[in-house]
Amino acid sequence: MTLNKLRYGAINNKKIIMFLLGLCIIGIVGGSLFITIISKNDQKLIIYYMNNFITNINKINLKDAIINSLFTNMLYIISVWLLGISVIGIPIVIFMYFSKIFTLGFSISAFIITYKLKGLVLALLYVFPTQILNIGIYTLITLYSIKISNNLIYSVFNKKEINMKKIINKYIYILVICLSVSIFSLLYENIILPFILKKIILLLNI
Repeated sequence: MTLNKLRYGAINNKKIIMFLLGLCIIGIVGGSLFITIISKNDQKLIIYYMNNFITNINKINLKDAIINSLFTNMLYIISVWLLGISVIGIPIVIFMYFSKIFTLGFSISAFIITYKLKGLVLALLYVFPTQILNIGIYTLITLYSIKISNNLIYSVFNKKEINMKKIINKYIYILVICLSVSIFSLLYENIILPFILKKIILLLNI
């Protein structure tokens, strides 16, 4: 049975996208609010780390920052991709996706709780465009990972054959797109963004 026929017994892209969109909203809101319910000592620790990050932004080792970001992003994308060709991948990739979005929401609120209105400006610079690109990448690779894993589960339980060559070829294409955009995003985040933040920090007198 071909992939097109198989789709009739599987969840469609629209349902997955709506689910991921809802999860994204919950993750952003949850991450943003989480910082308000932790203890005062933990909040002070977060403020300390944020101040330390802003103070030492001029001292960031560019080479190490790019290597660390590259390793982290590539590992995440490839892990989600590999989980998509398994029958147990769906709950894991959903958790990974939610964790990424939750962390983003937490990071935004950390800027705001540390620098108030000035922190909102820093948070916006942090989010646009790199984190928007990253969310797009995570959503795309998660979407296809869930879709393919679901198709595999459907084929196993219904004893249907699928055109794995066609599926994998398209899936590899998605992987290449995500990796390529991710590289662009991390280069911007580690080379251009710190430069912009330095200028804004001076302008805002932080």
